[in-house]
Amino acid sequence: MNKKAITASLLFFAAVSIAFGAEQAASEEQQNIFNGAWADALWVIIAFAALLAVLGKLAWKPMLKVLTDREDHIKKQVTDAEAAKARADQLLDEYKKQGSDIIEQSNRYATQTKKEIIEQAGKEAAAITQRATSEISNVQIVASQHLWHMAGNMLLAIGHEVIGRTITPEDNKRLIHEAIGKLQEESLNK
Repeated sequence: MNKKAITASLLFFAAVSIAFGAEQAASEEQQNIFNGAWADALWVIIAFAALLAVLGKLAWKPMLKVLTDREDHIKKQVTDAEAAKARADQLLDEYKKQGSDIIEQSNRYATQTKKEIIEQAGKEAAAITQRATSEISNVQIVASQHLWHMAGNMLLAIGHEVIGRTITPEDNKRLIHEAIGKLQEESLNK
C-alpha cells in the first residue's frame, strides 16, 4: 500500500506541477517547471496528503473490502464449479456403468430367452412328431382291420359261389375269423 500511495502522490504532484508550470508559462515566456514558490508546492503537498488521507479512510478501505469480497466470491464460484464438474463426471461414470450393465443384462436375457424358445420349439416338434406317429399307427391299424374285414367278405362271397349254398351268419363269422387269423399269421411270418 505504501508503494501505491507513493506512486499516486508522485503522479499527482507531477500533474499539479505541470498545471502550475503551464499557467506560469503563459505569463512568463521562458520559465522552468521547477521555478516557483516553495509555499505553493508545500500547500499542494499538504492538500495532496489530506486528500490521500480522506480517500484512504473513506474510499480505499471500502474499495479494498469490495474487491476482497469479490475475489472471495469468485474463488467460491470456481470451487463450486469444480465440485459440480467433479460430481457431474462421477454421475456420468455411474450412468455409463448403469447403461453398460443394462445392455449386458439385456443380452443375457435375450440369450436365455432364445435358448428357452429353441427348447420349447424342440419340445413342440417332438410332441407333434409323436402325435403324428401315433395317428399314423392308429390309421394303419384301422386300415389293416378294414382290409382284413374286406378280405373276409370277399372270401365269403367266393365261398358262396364255390359251395353254392348260403352260409349262416354264425358260419360267416367263424369263417371270417379263421381267414383273418390265417392272413395275420402269414403276414407276421413274412
